[in-house]
Amino acid sequence: MRMRASLSVAFLSAVVLTGACARSEERPSSAMMEPAAAPAPVQAAALPLQAQASSPGAPPVSRRAMRITVETTVLVDAFDPALQRLRTAIEEHGGYVSDARVHGGPHHSASLEARIPSARVGAFRAVVASVGEVVSDAEKAEDVTEQRADIGARLRNARAQEKRLLDLLSDRTGSLADVIAVEGQLASVRQTIEQIEAQERLLEGQIAYATVKLSITTRYETPAVGAGGRIARAARDGVENAGEFLVNAAVVVATAGPTLLL
Repeated sequence: MRMRASLSVAFLSAVVLTGACARSEERPSSAMMEPAAAPAPVQAAALPLQAQASSPGAPPVSRRAMRITVETTVLVDAFDPALQRLRTAIEEHGGYVSDARVHGGPHHSASLEARIPSARVGAFRAVVASVGEVVSDAEKAEDVTEQRADIGARLRNARAQEKRLLDLLSDRTGSLADVIAVEGQLASVRQTIEQIEAQERLLEGQIAYATVKLSITTRYETPAVGAGGRIARAARDGVENAGEFLVNAAVVVATAGPTLLL
């Protein structure tokens, strides 16, 4: 019996020691695994940066609404063919002339204001450069993206208000005075909607069509003067100088004459 008891105690001691060793071996392995989980907070912190980079902010340049104005002055040798060529180019590029002024006289000139589709302004300007000598050229691009968004928001709000007033009229639960008041508000809202729609059409037209202002002037060259012309000019200048001398001498005599007589 004593031997059996001793064996039982030895067996239990061995089991306890084995469990303790297993636990001591698991602790380092778990400590070695902990650093592998450390990058998790870094990935979590990187998510807001990625979201910020892909978040919709200001529209890119290609999607912004631009109002373009171009002013060009061209010097031409032959006025009529150049003017006709420019008018033809305006039509070929899908545009139209909104204002035209032609000035006669010894040196013909003209002023044209054309509306050209914004996508074809570059091609049209190349044609203008081929007609004559471009002596001045300026381009202005005005960003109207926010203005367009503001008009759209005002129009949506006005239409929503119109719908609410129409719903009130359709209920027919108020008194006659209430109905008249709602109809008055509805008329005012509809007038506001018409005004905003007119502003929207105007702005969309300015975005779709660029304004191109052209000034066409005939080149002027001083004609060459021959020997006879130079002699005639010298004689004319001599006569004018002699006349001025005589006039000045007469003035001096008239001024100093009374003093000499005294």
